[in-house]
Amino acid sequence: MNQKSNNIIERYFFWIAISLLIKSLVVLLLMYNLDLLQNDGLLGICNGDCPDYLHTAQNLANTGTFGRLADGKVHPYAGRMPGYDVVLAPLFLFFDDFWVKNLAYILQIILSAISTYFLAKTAYLIFHSARFFYLTFFIYAINSFITFYDLFILTESFCVSALIIGIYLFIAGKNHWYYIFSGAFLTWAILMRPYILPLLVLFCLYLFYTHFYQQKKSLFNVLKILVSFNSIFLINEVIWTARNYVHFNKFIPVVTDVHAGLKEGKFLALMEFVQAWGGDMVGWNPEAEITLFYKVPQINHLPTKYKSFEDLPAYIFTPAYNTDSLQKIKLLYAMADDPAVSAKEKMIADLEVTQMLRRYRNSFMEEKPFYFRVVAPLRLLPKFLLHSGSYNISNTPFAKQNLFQKFIKISYSALYYFVLLIGFSFAFYALFHFRQMPLAYWLMLLIPLYIVTLCPLVLRRIEYRYFITAYPYLTILACYMLNLVLSYFIKPNQSRLG
Repeated sequence: MNQKSNNIIERYFFWIAISLLIKSLVVLLLMYNLDLLQNDGLLGICNGDCPDYLHTAQNLANTGTFGRLADGKVHPYAGRMPGYDVVLAPLFLFFDDFWVKNLAYILQIILSAISTYFLAKTAYLIFHSARFFYLTFFIYAINSFITFYDLFILTESFCVSALIIGIYLFIAGKNHWYYIFSGAFLTWAILMRPYILPLLVLFCLYLFYTHFYQQKKSLFNVLKILVSFNSIFLINEVIWTARNYVHFNKFIPVVTDVHAGLKEGKFLALMEFVQAWGGDMVGWNPEAEITLFYKVPQINHLPTKYKSFEDLPAYIFTPAYNTDSLQKIKLLYAMADDPAVSAKEKMIADLEVTQMLRRYRNSFMEEKPFYFRVVAPLRLLPKFLLHSGSYNISNTPFAKQNLFQKFIKISYSALYYFVLLIGFSFAFYALFHFRQMPLAYWLMLLIPLYIVTLCPLVLRRIEYRYFITAYPYLTILACYMLNLVLSYFIKPNQSRLG
């Protein structure tokens, strides 16, 4: 590595300042596009799960209990882990709701800027080239796909920043403190997004192989490194599991379920019915099949992709139900939500529609196991990945946007597909250079492959924001492929693997 380039890259205050400047410009652009500049002083957006996070964080600050308020009492909660609450709760001790939200947005932007530098530094450590640092730094810094979530009270921003910093410390691995802090940041990411937990096993296997087999360290030294890396996670896991056992008399090492503790009822039953045959159950997405059954108020003004139940694939139906049956489901669902209907009638409608949905789901699983196990998850995969990539950067429909807004949207869609397609093309390149490929390269590939396998194929949850934990590492891989092209023009004789 060139010493001059190394000295420039190590100027972390300089690079973080540049990153903060770029991120701030992207944030201002998003605020302009999303009409947040006239938001009464609030920097970001609070909808969806935001009130729930504020609610549990405030309860934690006021009572010391991570839980939800009901009947005038805070009831312990394990539908989520408290990774986001540990940031918000201390703020509630000194500030009101308005300032807690604004401070959260500011902290997210700052940490996102810091993580941009560490992502580029990770690329530099792996590929040993200053060009990878510059490419990764600027391509990631200008993205809107993740920066958008810096303006939301959701776990995504802090989670992806914690993941990036944790993996940088892991790759750097200069001493035991690096591994301890790496494990701490990764633990924080897991406390916000528990599906990251299996990556911890992947990192442990990587540590064992590189230190024991490649570097020939003694087993005792390798075990010390593994203990350092896992120590913070294990401490947190013991505390969390013990806490859950005390409150719920159950062994809950992570969370109660994948639906954030959502209680049995019409909404949960509908989501799982739609998931069973490969439909999108994300209510805010106008292209989701779930909108045939109900539409959330935020998208009432938008046209939906599916107009009637006849638009659904024929394979989803069984002898137990047809389009008329689903139309009845829709009517009962609406009745259970209708404010004009009495509480007793609502309860009866909720119970009836829940039972029908459970019966129809079981019928589909029994009658069409191949479609349930194979076709349905594969149907979700392209839905998860193939979208504009800039669906969230403006409140104005594309046709009504001005030329500048249209240019921005098209540019960010192009950037998303560059990262997605060129990044994943690395997988095909790697197959033909299997023996030459250092293990760290495979680690960068396995992270996005895990996310893309888990969300649509295993969990059948395809909300686009779940992809952001894969996006940084696809950015690195896309930059690697871009560098292969650039190397032909800049240094024709340069090694293709470095």
